[in-house]
Amino acid sequence: MAPTVDRVFWASTLGAAMMYNGFLGVCGVLLLGLALAPLPASARQDRDKAACARGATNEERIAACGRVLDRGERESREERSAAYVNRAFAYNNQHEYDLAIRDLDEAITINPRNSHAFNNRAWAFKQKGDYERALRDYGEALRVEPKNNVARVNLADAFRDKGEYDQSIRICEDALQQEPTNAYIFSVRARAYLGKGDRDRAVRDYDEAIRLNPKSDDFRTGRGDIFRERGDNERAVRDYDEAVRVNPKNWYANYARGLSDNDSGQADRALHDLDEALRINPRAAVALNLRGLIYRLQDKLDPAMEDLNEALRINPQFAVALANRGDVWRRKGDVGRALSDLNEALRLDPSITPAYVTRGLVLEKTGDTERARADYQTALSRTAGKFTTLKAALDTAREHLAALGGGTAPPAASAPPSRPAQAVPAPGASPVAAAATIDERGPRVALVIGNGAYANVTALANPPNDARDMASTLRDLGFRVIEGYNLDGAKMRSKIADFGAAMPGAGVTLFYYAGHGMQVAGKNYLVPVDAKLEHPSSLGLEAVEVSTVISDMESEKRINLVFLDACRDNPLSRSLARSMGTTRSASVGQGLAQLNAGIGTLITFATSPDTVALDGTGKNSPFTTALLKHIRTPGLEVRAMLTRVRADVIRATNEQQVPWDHSSLTGEFYFKPNS
Repeated sequence: MAPTVDRVFWASTLGAAMMYNGFLGVCGVLLLGLALAPLPASARQDRDKAACARGATNEERIAACGRVLDRGERESREERSAAYVNRAFAYNNQHEYDLAIRDLDEAITINPRNSHAFNNRAWAFKQKGDYERALRDYGEALRVEPKNNVARVNLADAFRDKGEYDQSIRICEDALQQEPTNAYIFSVRARAYLGKGDRDRAVRDYDEAIRLNPKSDDFRTGRGDIFRERGDNERAVRDYDEAVRVNPKNWYANYARGLSDNDSGQADRALHDLDEALRINPRAAVALNLRGLIYRLQDKLDPAMEDLNEALRINPQFAVALANRGDVWRRKGDVGRALSDLNEALRLDPSITPAYVTRGLVLEKTGDTERARADYQTALSRTAGKFTTLKAALDTAREHLAALGGGTAPPAASAPPSRPAQAVPAPGASPVAAAATIDERGPRVALVIGNGAYANVTALANPPNDARDMASTLRDLGFRVIEGYNLDGAKMRSKIADFGAAMPGAGVTLFYYAGHGMQVAGKNYLVPVDAKLEHPSSLGLEAVEVSTVISDMESEKRINLVFLDACRDNPLSRSLARSMGTTRSASVGQGLAQLNAGIGTLITFATSPDTVALDGTGKNSPFTTALLKHIRTPGLEVRAMLTRVRADVIRATNEQQVPWDHSSLTGEFYFKPNS
């Protein structure tokens, strides 16, 4: 549930009128309406206050709130607190959670009884993965304003996210005491019941939510998903039909209806639904995967390959699509490519039971009957899951195991929960929530450089180790990695050029550098291993300006991630400063200068601007040690990950080093999405 907008009657008292609205089919947004009363102030001030509360864009609201806050104590405490809340609302919308939290801290300092500030700060903490602080703030919002049902329902949803379903249900029941006809509260409780595995109660709550708000396509798809998981495709399709009628642009409802049609043996209808889903959202990798699977089952191998290639171009780590493409390669007779795709699919997701059978068939064809037998046995021990091709795959495994003399199939063993072959989200997940679990941005490309063997100053031990470990990790996370170690100026520029050539069409680009860096006149430079920097004129020739790399990354609309572990104590900075004389030497600063990120970019330094990072005594620097520790965590959004990295580095360096980041990301990014 999204944050609330504070409302102030600017001429009189603080007030609020809460209203629940559907938001993108994901969750209810709690918006506070704004009522403006005339003020004996300038019309300009009135316009600023109005735009601060209800600006047409986030940028307009941020700017207007800033102008209100610039007036300082000429405005009342309530009005200043409200301006901070409203600016934070815009920051939250832009996923700038740290900036939002900073403003909300100010709002609470000015007015400790601003319940909306506590609610919105809790929401920001929740987005960062800090559930404990979120729960505390929701509780504080309710302590300050016991009737704040916005915070109460958000609290219930936070407990549901934590897996504390009974607590979530209890709080929903309290919220319904205040608002017994609020459809959204019933949908939150439905998802909590679903988390407990109580589908009957979940359906009843969705029934009530739909009765109260029959125009919600979100509630229809939530209930339809439960019916489909039960095998009741007729009722599921009715719900998806209604969701499409209410919102013809709901791609997920078309996709889910295609799943039900396919499960019912109506492949042609399923293909029609998937065509429509992809017309609405051409980047829906799950729909491309399902359509590719249906084509493969119809022996239409070329269109199947085309769809699966596109799904994997959008999401290179889509394990089920890799498994399906592996089967297409098998049917085309390309054993090498089939094994490559199937091995990678099972590395990413070992629960894809049909992939073991497909790989067994490929191995059997190569004459490797021992490993084929092992794959068939593994498949027959993992009979759980809701894969479209599961039954046929298990039948095939039994037949081939018997033919190979494998004996009796082992009894079914418990296996990790598996996702369906079409990568369907969990029952009850909303359309956009489902999309959010799938990284559909496109290929991931990284440049990793580690410079340590400096010729003209003392060598650094860590950077090559740091860079090699990062390169290996990024490959595991689906990045194409361009890497270089101990590079002189020419080789460093060559690697940067290779990176630029690989960028077109990428959905995510990443630049990681470990080694010496420096700032001169507010610009940041990275230092090749052969640099001398004996004269001011040598700076542009021997060093690489960071902004040139970032400019290339920002040439297309995508996610750009920059990690610079380059703030070490640098003797070359001191020698360059000496060569400049006393007047100009002040332009050579410690560490790196602060950088502002362009839209879609996140920049991270190993330590704060204008300070020096520690190299550490272990194999890796403190910053890279923490980064490697957290970057593989499933379901951890990048900004929440950096919060954990920061905490680890502060602890490891006894508070001597504080990593810094600046983000203009406009969406969430997960190095490793949840399975």
